[in-house]
Amino acid sequence: MSFPLPTTIGLSAMTRTSAATTQDRPIVVVDDDDDMREILTLILSTEGYPIATFADGEAFLRKADASLPICVFLDIVMPGRSGLHILKELNARRYEAPVFIMSARNETPTVVEVLKSGAQDFLHKPFDPYAAVQRVRDAIELWTSRNEKKSTSGLIRTEFPGNVRLTRREAEVLAGLISGASRDEIARFLAVGKRSVDNLIYDIMRKFKAKKAIDLVRIAMSS
Repeated sequence: MSFPLPTTIGLSAMTRTSAATTQDRPIVVVDDDDDMREILTLILSTEGYPIATFADGEAFLRKADASLPICVFLDIVMPGRSGLHILKELNARRYEAPVFIMSARNETPTVVEVLKSGAQDFLHKPFDPYAAVQRVRDAIELWTSRNEKKSTSGLIRTEFPGNVRLTRREAEVLAGLISGASRDEIARFLAVGKRSVDNLIYDIMRKFKAKKAIDLVRIAMSS
């Protein structure tokens, strides 16, 4: 059993798993501007991921379901259907990859509409190409967070022998203790204060009738 918590000492198992699941995925660039596609391909390829480019949204949509990319850079103004229409189509499909909209138009209504339509962020052209690199890293962090949540949700136990029942939050804290995470790490992962974690551990120990946290871990693992 493991509890995927971020740590400054090396990579967690979940981070390694996330890297493994994204390393073969492409970064997609959809833009009718040849120069923009070329520039982004050169810059983004430095991240070590394959780059897939499309000159229009329809061509991308035909391939969109074949392989889920790390993220998509999507221009708004293109021949045929606009990037906004493509974005709405992706949203209707419940497309999981983060989509970053690019446009020379920076009107507030446009920005608001694309964000409401499911875009992860808006990049106003012209922009520093290295800003796109940061968006790729943001997308990878997003995939990591999603994988952590999926993994954690499958590890949480709320019921134990002896009619011991934990709240969801207590169960998450216990999973962290069993994995060997510190109280500070658990607090950061759950986005709560360390005192809240201390109080939760106290409540869990009381329910298990454990005198020490180490006893609590031993009892839970043997249950």
